[in-house]
Amino acid sequence: MYTTIKEKVGMLILVMLLICGAVNAQHWRHYCYYPSNRIVTVVVKSDMLHYISNRFNRKERLAMAMAYLKTNKYLTIKQYAKMTQLSRAAAEAELDAFAMDKKNPIQLVIRGKKKIYTKR
Repeated sequence: MYTTIKEKVGMLILVMLLICGAVNAQHWRHYCYYPSNRIVTVVVKSDMLHYISNRFNRKERLAMAMAYLKTNKYLTIKQYAKMTQLSRAAAEAELDAFAMDKKNPIQLVIRGKKKIYTKR
């Protein structure tokens, strides 16, 4: 049984369509799961949800920070955490709270990526 030229061309076209269809399906499967215009929502949880228990209360820690600022130009989070024996997250949250309160003479200054605290 001989095949004609038309049959050979038809079979070649059919094979090419099947191959291209499979490749195209894999291509779209890859991009359908990861769209380029995604919306990302970030939920931030506060680190200060737990009770801070150490030997100094909040007023004493504020007095320590003010005493440090009398002799130095600025106070960093790392220095305050070491002084008060708080975690870095708790120290940062407390210094931010001090800076937000207008009654306290502590001011937040941002230098590049670093936060420092000075007297007002």
